[in-house]
Amino acid sequence: MDLTKGELVDFEGAAISASSIRDLLVDADKLDPRGLRVRNARIEGQLDLCDVVAKRPLVLLDCTAEAPILLDRAQLSALDLSGLTAPAVIAPWMRLDHYFYLVGARLDGGTANYALDLAEATVGGHVNLRGAHLLSRTSNALHAAKLRTGSDLYLNDVRTSATVLLDGARIGGNLDCGGAELTGLDSALRGMDMQVDGSVLLAHGFRARSEQHRGVRIRGSRIGGQLVLRRGAAAGPEAALDVKHVKLGMELFLPADFADGPVELDGLTYAGLPRDSTLDEWLDLLANRTPQYATQPYAQLAAAHQAAGHERDVRRIRVAQQRDLLRRGRLTRWGRAWHRITGATVGYGYRPATALLWLLGTLAVSAAVVLGSGAVRCSTVEQIGYALNAAAPLVKTDAVQRCQVATTTTSGQFVVVATWILQLLAWAFATLFVAGFTGLVRKNP
Repeated sequence: MDLTKGELVDFEGAAISASSIRDLLVDADKLDPRGLRVRNARIEGQLDLCDVVAKRPLVLLDCTAEAPILLDRAQLSALDLSGLTAPAVIAPWMRLDHYFYLVGARLDGGTANYALDLAEATVGGHVNLRGAHLLSRTSNALHAAKLRTGSDLYLNDVRTSATVLLDGARIGGNLDCGGAELTGLDSALRGMDMQVDGSVLLAHGFRARSEQHRGVRIRGSRIGGQLVLRRGAAAGPEAALDVKHVKLGMELFLPADFADGPVELDGLTYAGLPRDSTLDEWLDLLANRTPQYATQPYAQLAAAHQAAGHERDVRRIRVAQQRDLLRRGRLTRWGRAWHRITGATVGYGYRPATALLWLLGTLAVSAAVVLGSGAVRCSTVEQIGYALNAAAPLVKTDAVQRCQVATTTTSGQFVVVATWILQLLAWAFATLFVAGFTGLVRKNP
């Protein structure tokens, strides 16, 4: 068989030596520009292409290998290993001008190797691992720290038994994990400080489960497009979803049922209103499913609704934030007491009309005390005026001059003391209303 003509040669299960493939690529000038193209071959020996520079494509479709394929620092035009069955593909620092395919591959690195190692590899185009099974009993099934791609990274329908690690990766297009089922001890999907120029799609059947820590952890990443979690799911005892300090250039699609476990959102920023969850679901998420109180997620949500012109929702968010601060925040004893007072009276400054209701209630109690005591001698209307004059901070009538209080009786003394107390309360509620109306008691700790 002449493998130099660039035609796809079907070996029909026959053997080809690993050394023959290497020799052809080392002397790549003899190859057709279409490169070396083999189908359904059994590779004998270890295919070691470390440091081989061959500006030609290498295509090994539906082949099997007995030993890991080594591509450390190899430089090729393109690489297609779709359908490969092998222990592992070890390709750190590999350089490809165009694309890398590993569609439908079956790799099992066992206890010795990652199933696929693309650490610091550079691919000029896209990387497609659609439908691959990446198994390993090491820490990572896919080790792609600082991977660089010029276009999309496809992990659709991938199955793993260890972490997919993308720390520091730079993806020139989308990161598409639709339909993937990822399992890991530490994290199922980990992409700390990634940079994705397009969108991150953890949707449409995506599943990530961590046995010990976090299901999805992409803390500190920069995503130019959307983060889409629609019809996906993640689970982890420490955190199902960790998106702390993630910066999105576009919208966030986060349904309430995505995370089975705590969610870390502090520092997450996005454009527009968050999608796929109601405001009630978001407030429940922030108050009950985050590990600790944080101001920023509430501020981000309030700013999004403020920009959309939803003033009533903004007030709801701010009140919910203050309630969460009271429940989980670090407040002093006096600070907590003041928070309770402002919450009950003016809705933490966002519902100042509540203080007016308390003021009206105080006036009603004052009137009831005066009318019910029998110790104030004047007409009913004058007794009401006396009660208003005694309790209201700004209401003054001449009823005091016409009404007499029998201060020598117990009921008369009770009226005098009660009106003093009610006057203090009325002044307090009036002051809280003014402070709430002017925003003096609003805080965003």
